[in-house]
Amino acid sequence: MEQNEFPVRSGMDDPNTKWRHGKPDYTVVNKKFMREKSKNHQAGSLEKTVEDLVKSWEMESSHKSDLKDWTTISKDGDFYFQVNGGKKFTGDDNVKLGNYNMMLLDSPFIDVSKETHDSSHDLFKRAFPEGFPWEVLDVLSGPPIVSFTWRHWTKWTGPYKDQKPTGEKIEMVGSCVAEVTSDMKIKYIQVYFDPNPVMAKLTGYKCPLSLIK
Repeated sequence: MEQNEFPVRSGMDDPNTKWRHGKPDYTVVNKKFMREKSKNHQAGSLEKTVEDLVKSWEMESSHKSDLKDWTTISKDGDFYFQVNGGKKFTGDDNVKLGNYNMMLLDSPFIDVSKETHDSSHDLFKRAFPEGFPWEVLDVLSGPPIVSFTWRHWTKWTGPYKDQKPTGEKIEMVGSCVAEVTSDMKIKYIQVYFDPNPVMAKLTGYKCPLSLIK
């Protein structure tokens, strides 16, 4: 089997798709992903299948404005997204809020109630102009209940609000549990990670617990 394949994001070719700001171009982040990823998952492996599925969901969450156009989630109405055992976000919540607002809901370093889907994505797009690649590290169990670890990384080379970039490496790691149907549609995603060390850096705080700069 071939290794080092580019990510495959499904559901991008329907001409009737309602895109938020036009069909996205992943050329830059794909190249960074291929240069810097730590794992080379074989084509056809469970790891590559899970990685591509989550990347496809992220694409839809970030760029598709109508849930009817989504191809990655179960359409029986039970889909939800949950972070660290907190609030369960529905598919409609996902469309309205976007990934960052859902994942950072409980972080003391950002008030997501003041951010929209677009404004939250703009914050990190400006801070990380090279892209923010994501990879699956290890798959621990396979369908229908899929559990895996993941890594998200980049360099901080653009401003985050009023904070100047330091050029340092930014990295998050975490785990995830997801249930999928027999045709690999996502029924739920449960994410577990600590966003605060990265958010503390971006906002200029030195101590996540005391919020002292």
